[in-house]
Amino acid sequence: MKDFISLKILDKFSFAFEKFGVDYKIMRKILQIKLIMDCRRVPTIMTSHKKDDEDKNFLVSSLISYVLVGLVAMVIVISSLSLFVKMSFCLGMILFMITTTMIADFSSVLLDVKDKNILQCRPIDSKTINTAKAIHIFIYIFIITMATAGPSIIAGTIKHGIIFFIIFFFVLLLSSVFIIFVTSLMYSLILNFFDGEKLKDIINYVQIMLTIVLIIGYQFVGRMFNVSQYDVVFTPKWWIYFLPPSWFAAPFQLFVEKDFGNHYIYLSLLGIIIPIISFIVYTKVIVPYFEKNLSKLNNNSTGKNRFTEIRERLQWMIGKILCFNKMENIFFRFTQKMILNERKLKLRIYPNASLAAVMPLIIIFRTFGHNRTFSEVIGEIARSKSYFSIYMSILLLSNLIIMIKTSEKYGGAWIYRVLPIEEPSPIYRGAFKAFLVQYIIPAYLVPSIVFLVICGPKIFIDMAVMLLNLILVSSIIFKISSRELPFSMDFNHIKSSNIMALIISLVYCGLSIALHMFLKPVANALLVYSGVLIIAIILFWTMGMKIKWKDVI
Repeated sequence: MKDFISLKILDKFSFAFEKFGVDYKIMRKILQIKLIMDCRRVPTIMTSHKKDDEDKNFLVSSLISYVLVGLVAMVIVISSLSLFVKMSFCLGMILFMITTTMIADFSSVLLDVKDKNILQCRPIDSKTINTAKAIHIFIYIFIITMATAGPSIIAGTIKHGIIFFIIFFFVLLLSSVFIIFVTSLMYSLILNFFDGEKLKDIINYVQIMLTIVLIIGYQFVGRMFNVSQYDVVFTPKWWIYFLPPSWFAAPFQLFVEKDFGNHYIYLSLLGIIIPIISFIVYTKVIVPYFEKNLSKLNNNSTGKNRFTEIRERLQWMIGKILCFNKMENIFFRFTQKMILNERKLKLRIYPNASLAAVMPLIIIFRTFGHNRTFSEVIGEIARSKSYFSIYMSILLLSNLIIMIKTSEKYGGAWIYRVLPIEEPSPIYRGAFKAFLVQYIIPAYLVPSIVFLVICGPKIFIDMAVMLLNLILVSSIIFKISSRELPFSMDFNHIKSSNIMALIISLVYCGLSIALHMFLKPVANALLVYSGVLIIAIILFWTMGMKIKWKDVI
């Protein structure tokens, strides 16, 4: 079995664990298994990675992504800003990354109920199990923290000396304790008021948020290199004492810059006292309470609230309008329930849909945003044809349609074959319409509404043409890749479909932009074009979506 450097270092302190009544040999074996499982788990930051090789160390591979984030923080550290300001920015980024990663990827450790179910029925005392769990958390946090903060530590030490390194090391240690406390406190509060199903939903939302932040955040990295051109001056305010990054940034100003202002002293004291209090509260109060409430994770009741009832009623009404066939309406509502409950599917769809929604706005505001006021930028956008950038959203959104074939519960797809259905066409039609209503059209409406507000009703017909093009190209991709039934495939087996969908989208969007721009100056040409697109969609759905069981894989 693979050994780890962290375990070899831990061996040097085995006597200390034995002294406190921990069975070190058993604890080491538990840790070894946990670390092996960490290496095989694909982190949220690598959700698109294909898991073909079980022996591949995904944890080590994911550290490259954390180092890249750390390089952005390093740019701030080497800038000409004051040390307190740039360390506040840098530590804010690091704390955010570690906290969201802790919630997104390491919830399986903090919320582990299988551990005790498996180990406590054996001659292993709870102190050994809890110690192994605590050290596992510490090792994980330490690795992620060093990967994220490593570039900043190196650059800062070169620029400011060894004192910077010593302070940074202790700051990371204290901030890690604070992060563990905050994360555990959050879980404890959630478990106190909600059941395990709600907690799993919240973890999923954090995973989605982390992925969205990473994908969209990379689009702004280039703009961060201009931060050194501005003179940012720190002015003490009362609310600064409520910001954890300022607690941990103050010691740098205090000991490196030798600035002994009262606010830096008070903030530094907060950065020491609060993590120590957090550690005491965590060990004495949160851990016992938290472990007692972990049994709620097995309670997955899903009682309906008022919001759920309204949402289901609205979905029923939309289904009645869009689906004329009774069987098609059934699968429309079935698909909506599936994609609302599929956590892994949402983790793959939401980030890409969010990117598609904001990409035109990012491109436009980056293009028009240099050395101009906001009102000047808005005026230039209104006078231009920048709304054609929405075709970028169409390109991204149309590729999402193939995700409807995937599911974490794909093994249950046999149910389609035993249902009394003469042909699978209603399954495909209902699933496509549900996916269109749930994800694709809402994401398209975000940039469309923004451009309509900026440019006015004169571009309404352009927005309608783009929407019709989105529906048509999505239908074409869905038809070509529809040999598999909805929710019948694993996430790791659609690579070839992705490539094919991308090629179709690129060709279609390229031709559509050219035709749209060519017809734009011609009077009433876009109205005729819209009519042609509507007829094409109707013909495609009445003739092209007739699928037989023999055509299905």
